[in-house]
Amino acid sequence: MAAPAAPRWLLVSLALQNLGRRKSRTGLLLAAVAVSSAIVFAGAVTMRSIASSMEIGFSRLGADLMVVAQDALTNITVALLTVEPTGQTVDANLLERAAIAGIGKATPQRVFRTTRSGLGGHGETVDLIGFDPASDFTIQPWISERLGRAMGPDDVILGAAQNLPLGSEITIFGKPFRVFAKLGRTGAGTHERGYFMRSSSLLALAPAIRERTGEVAPMLDPGKVTGFLIELAPGASELQVRFALLSKLSGVKVVSGGSLLTGIRQSLTALLAGALALVALMFASTAVMVSMLFSAIVSERRRELGLLKAVGARRSQIVGMIVIEAVAATGAGGAIGVLLGMLLLRLFERSLVYHLLQMGIPFLWLDRASTVLVALACLGGAALIGAVGALAPAWRASRHEPYDLIRGEG
Repeated sequence: MAAPAAPRWLLVSLALQNLGRRKSRTGLLLAAVAVSSAIVFAGAVTMRSIASSMEIGFSRLGADLMVVAQDALTNITVALLTVEPTGQTVDANLLERAAIAGIGKATPQRVFRTTRSGLGGHGETVDLIGFDPASDFTIQPWISERLGRAMGPDDVILGAAQNLPLGSEITIFGKPFRVFAKLGRTGAGTHERGYFMRSSSLLALAPAIRERTGEVAPMLDPGKVTGFLIELAPGASELQVRFALLSKLSGVKVVSGGSLLTGIRQSLTALLAGALALVALMFASTAVMVSMLFSAIVSERRRELGLLKAVGARRSQIVGMIVIEAVAATGAGGAIGVLLGMLLLRLFERSLVYHLLQMGIPFLWLDRASTVLVALACLGGAALIGAVGALAPAWRASRHEPYDLIRGEG
């Protein structure tokens, strides 16, 4: 019962012998596939890494728009659009009621300024900022150091100007909090001097605040917030979203951030997608090249194939031998290409990435598991290119009679 396996191994042996017999042509094929695979592998890993780095980098650009009460004070810096402490508030469900198209992300903030928090010296002004960690995209991206756990209800994040060690305990209006993280320098007022906590934690301080200060702060009402920070959806126009907000909402003003940064964010996202499309196009062009090459190879070996058919080789065996030869060649080329791609990535890491990190620009490489998956995809793609490229010419040649193949006709 094991005898039928012999022809299959014979086909593999013949295919490998054919590759070894034509060393120069095989070497050129390996080199072509290796170069394409190296570019595809290095390009895919780099583009995915850039996408992750862009996500973090763009998250530090802050909001595109901010919705606050008509008389609220705001602050715009080169990097961030932030809400300044004010007694003016808007409804917490304001954006939900308006249902504005073009809003990608929206997060509320409550900003409460006080001189009686118990922090610092007597009468020191302190900004307490309540935010929603789940929807936030303007505070957490600026964290420079943190404890190795998730943020809890009794944790605070310190602005860059606050000098307290991580894990230390502070008391705010009689309630103990743990220093969970610190922000990096931003140049924005509240981000520099603020104490950031969950909105629910800030609302829980309302009774103690009323008892100590004797005032009712409007932003400590669960139905009110100081303002909303908005990030536009991909392709959305800042002007259109701003007009929609002002036309549907009353008693508010809409503050724009850096429209140039918004355009850069959206343009680079589109550019990244285009670069990935070019990588895919390169792989497709390699498939066409392999197909043309094997058409020439099959044409050159018509006499050999005719002799094989004359001694009893079946059409499926002829096709299988040529396809195995192609898969072995392109698969080996793909493996060499992945190794070459790793070398290109190392050179890239030692040059451009090093300079980016020196300038403080974060660059996150794709994790190891994902890199291995990309490598396996390149290997599989290279082998598939060989199989697809050789299948059509092999199938055409196998249809001819042995006599025609030996004479070189048809």
